Amino acid sequence: MRGLKDRTVLVTGGANGIGAAIARRLAEEGCAVGIFDLDAAAGEKVAGEIKAGGRRASLHAVDITDYDGVTRAVEAFEASVGPVAFLVNNAGWDRAKSFLDTTPEFWRQVVAINLFGPLNVNHVVLRGMAARGFGRVVNIASDAGRVGSSGEAVYSACKGGII
Repeated sequence: MRGLKDRTVLVTGGANGIGAAIARRLAEEGCAVGIFDLDAAAGEKVAGEIKAGGRRASLHAVDITDYDGVTRAVEAFEASVGPVAFLVNNAGWDRAKSFLDTTPEFWRQVVAINLFGPLNVNHVVLRGMAARGFGRVVNIASDAGRVGSSGEAVYSACKGGII
């Protein structure tokens, strides 16, 4: 991992699991990490661990399904550390259920988080990247988006959209 020192990176879903591991690893490489997550307590814990190691991190408690909220969070991050150089769209959510046992309300929630969430963040962040002529985006998908997954019909459709 070369060329990351002093770069700014946003990691959605950076408070737990894979996202937290990504945030920690990028911080180890010298990135200033913005953790975008609804779980403020867990996000503060990860940011605190990163800062305790002498690295830079901040939590931005944001719902990625809220375009205006994403805009405000990106503006706050950039005001504190500079323009976003890298974006990792990692946030995701699902609850495995037989499709016939789900409801349109459930579908909307899964689609909002797993498809519209990354679209919102990409749309906000890519404007600045395009204007500056630099930026990198990693969209975390799932093999479920390529081959499907039992009990995850809507999630699989969303990840197929990301792919």
